[in-house]
Amino acid sequence: MAGMSTIPAPLVQHLASLQRPPPQALGREFFDIPRSPICQRAASFIRGWNSPWIANHCFRTYAFALAIAKYAGWDTGAEAEALGFDRELVFLACVMHEMGIHPGEALHSRLSLEIWGAIKAREWILNQTKEFVVDESRPEGLLKDWADEVCEAIARHTIEFRGFSSRCRLTLALVTLGSGQDLMGLSSTAIHANDIRTICEIWPRSGYCQGLSQYTKQEVGLKPACLFDDCARLFDPQMFEVEVYKGMHGQLDKFP
Repeated sequence: MAGMSTIPAPLVQHLASLQRPPPQALGREFFDIPRSPICQRAASFIRGWNSPWIANHCFRTYAFALAIAKYAGWDTGAEAEALGFDRELVFLACVMHEMGIHPGEALHSRLSLEIWGAIKAREWILNQTKEFVVDESRPEGLLKDWADEVCEAIARHTIEFRGFSSRCRLTLALVTLGSGQDLMGLSSTAIHANDIRTICEIWPRSGYCQGLSQYTKQEVGLKPACLFDDCARLFDPQMFEVEVYKGMHGQLDKFP
């Protein structure tokens, strides 16, 4: 996996400091899920693993991450190579980043949701070895690198949301920025308004804030002082009032 350059943090502030030209509308097809078998399997798996309100958040996180990478210039040319941009890797990390929001073993584990989810995402990716290496003739070393990169990105995304580190690798940065945009609209100036609407039409927000509020109260109630504990107060109830998402929240049909 090429590229080990890093991005300065805090991430939201760094992105805002880039002073790029205003974002252009990218269009619906720009946000298509990668067609590779592993990404298609991951998409199908997450739709079955997570409830729609949280699965759609994961897909929106991916789409916002792509838009942010395009705006920042991280997805093409020499900078993309130096940072190690890979659309499939970004998709896997984003789409699996909420595996720890699950009413079964995850909720009742002592592990905080992002740690539990990171471990399970890594396991899922490594379990694709036969299909990836034998059926698709792709290098096993690449899959192992992806598994580790996804694991670290998921484990750290909530603390980077709070500006914990001085620098981040690209995949972690994009999971953090993409999820922060979907949650609180933190990088809306980097994404064209038409694309924000399009992304929320493809993967509707219905019930997202309501479901997240209910689940995270359970999480911190069962796991006091877990890694996620201090994160929830930073977005609840503020997430219900984000200007760019007004009128999009809808109602939660099924919890969890």
